[in-house]
Amino acid sequence: MIRVNDVSANPGRRQVLDHVSFHVKPGETLALVGANGAGKTTILRCLLGIVHYTGNIQIQSIPLEIDPVAAKRLMGYMPQVPAFFEETVKESLAFLAKLRGVDSAEIWPLLERVGLMKHASRSVRVLSTGMRQRLSLAASLIGRPPILILDEPTASVDLKGQQEIIGLLQQLQAEGQTILISSHRAEEVRALVHRIVVMDEGKVVASGPVEEVAPAIWNESGLQNDDDHRYGEFHARRVK
Repeated sequence: MIRVNDVSANPGRRQVLDHVSFHVKPGETLALVGANGAGKTTILRCLLGIVHYTGNIQIQSIPLEIDPVAAKRLMGYMPQVPAFFEETVKESLAFLAKLRGVDSAEIWPLLERVGLMKHASRSVRVLSTGMRQRLSLAASLIGRPPILILDEPTASVDLKGQQEIIGLLQQLQAEGQTILISSHRAEEVRALVHRIVVMDEGKVVASGPVEEVAPAIWNESGLQNDDDHRYGEFHARRVK
């Protein structure tokens, strides 16, 4: 589904990605993990055609460099911080559906899926952070893209919101959705991911099944809890 081969990027004349290679199989969930500044978000932006890069990226065998429009149609994107206009929930999704050439009737099952049907007529600006994240997930699903690209999908929500997002993603997994996720949260990784790619200073330093690679890169206590001690944070460091 996704093949990244020898990708380097130098936005702002600073090398952020250094010959990165990995792949995501159909129906698989793969996580990019690493500390802030490791290059996780930059590689996602390369996939979306936002950041210039050297190397090769293929989306379902379509070279992104040759046919970016066709390749990007296959991906739905959920950013870490969703941005919506001050419209209602249904108006926001209808606008995005129109941009993507999708029948606006498709937004209703999506709102039902993410639990926002009863909030359809509310302004986005009054939604809680967790609701905005669920709306962002619905937006990424417009047009039924075979691949989802998720950048820290639970980073800004509370525990209940995290559990809601993870539950929705698990439903999509059960339906065979291919997912590439950037994450630093242990609970998110353990609940969702088949394989991980560990990044450090723009390079891939380890990769493999989560149960094999994760033990080598947990911090010394195994998991580091946040302030309320309810979830772990994933800390990547170089694997010797």
